Amino acid sequence: MDVGIVGGSGYGGAELLRLLAAHPFAKVRVVAARTAAGGHVHEVFPHLRGAPGADLILVEPDPDALAACDVVLLATPHAASLALAPALVAAGARVVDLSGAYRLDAATFSDWYGDEHTAADLAPAVYGLPELYRDQIAAAALVANPGCYPTAALLAMAPLAGHVDPASVVISGLSGTSGAGKGLRDDLHASHAMGNAAAYGAPKHRHTPEIERIWGRLAGLDSAPPLTFTPHLVPMSRGQVVTVVATLGPDADGAAVEDSYVAAYTDEPFVHVLPPGSWPSSGHTVGGNAAHIGVAFDPRTRRVTASCALDNLVKGAAGQALQNANLLCGVEETAGLTAAGVYP
Repeated sequence: MDVGIVGGSGYGGAELLRLLAAHPFAKVRVVAARTAAGGHVHEVFPHLRGAPGADLILVEPDPDALAACDVVLLATPHAASLALAPALVAAGARVVDLSGAYRLDAATFSDWYGDEHTAADLAPAVYGLPELYRDQIAAAALVANPGCYPTAALLAMAPLAGHVDPASVVISGLSGTSGAGKGLRDDLHASHAMGNAAAYGAPKHRHTPEIERIWGRLAGLDSAPPLTFTPHLVPMSRGQVVTVVATLGPDADGAAVEDSYVAAYTDEPFVHVLPPGSWPSSGHTVGGNAAHIGVAFDPRTRRVTASCALDNLVKGAAGQALQNANLLCGVEETAGLTAAGVYP
């Protein structure tokens, strides 16, 4: 499959290039990036020197050149995705967008992002969480790749649907500094971020309505229930742990809820439910496309705790985008991806 990447100078673009270098069926044809246009990939990302595609020259985004690719991966801010995706879709390209531009309906997007949505007819696009929407993804023209926090939260929450009070869900997330991208920010300076942990973005983090929308659908509700989500920045470059707590319904059985996780994910190549009493660690998923989930029921409080760890740049971004691209192009979903992390 011929692949085009836009946003090839950011963290998401770097991960896409790294993963695609080992893909047995893919060839990167175009790498576009406004800020680094004119440079070679290996100059922008020295860690890719010697890998397939490292000698490509980054170019300005050109919808005509990109539309010749089988699939285009937009690792771009939402404003750029809003501008590029409509032309690409109209030209017949299949598109996976890693931004938040097409995860929500236009009105909700405007409320939470503060910007006008300029492609309302494309929003919301098919939601690119393969474990939940594999068939819809395969038939889509435009796929909205989930955010990293929603990926971890929804994988932890999905088996709870029908067992818990939908409005009782409380979500706490921990993520490394790479989740904020390559841009310079005062709170991301090493002297500020290292040795420090801080909550941020509550209660209006942009990932909140994304989680609510899909959770409402999973729970069979007509409208999205309001959820409490609090993200935290922790002193590591990559990795993420999201923990969900919810109250069981009056007729739900705690042991059966725990069993539902095994039933939901036993055939999934990248989602692994840990043995009882084990909890996931972000360090065990770094570099891989895996999500590790631990779950426990507390009969004293009748609450379930489910925790999911993943690499925010892989399963939370580029790896999941490649899963979606594989589905769009009809190749093996796991091609170019591994569940194995890097240790130590």
